[in-house]
Amino acid sequence: MTASTDSLLPSDRLLRRTLWGNAVFSIASGAVLAIFAGPLAGAAAHAPVMLLGLDLALVLELLGVGVIGFGALCAWVASRLALPQAWARAIFAADLAWVAGSALVLLLPAWTTAGIAGIVVVALIVADLAILEYLGLRRLGAAT
Repeated sequence: MTASTDSLLPSDRLLRRTLWGNAVFSIASGAVLAIFAGPLAGAAAHAPVMLLGLDLALVLELLGVGVIGFGALCAWVASRLALPQAWARAIFAADLAWVAGSALVLLLPAWTTAGIAGIVVVALIVADLAILEYLGLRRLGAAT
């Protein structure tokens, strides 16, 4: 059963809407990453880069598919009539991990200015989503 806008509790509205936003952003950006992995890898790094023995383009393609799956999870959580708080907290934790991972990835010396900008912009968007998720979780906790 899915949640309609009318069935939203005032206490979970922010979290649901943020999760829906996360779903849309994740599915769209994951699709772009998966479809355009080769050109993005070429623009993001000065030279061919290998990560864990894999070419950067393949890593980006796999990452894109994973981000699409994450977006589907966000949509599933947001659509539940009774919002599964444990899953919402897991999504929040995953977003924090993404931001921290982005900071670590920036330490690699191979990035072009476009690569750095792309990593930073996505990390900032994910950080904004994490802040809204935190506020939504906090509001939901205060209501129970």
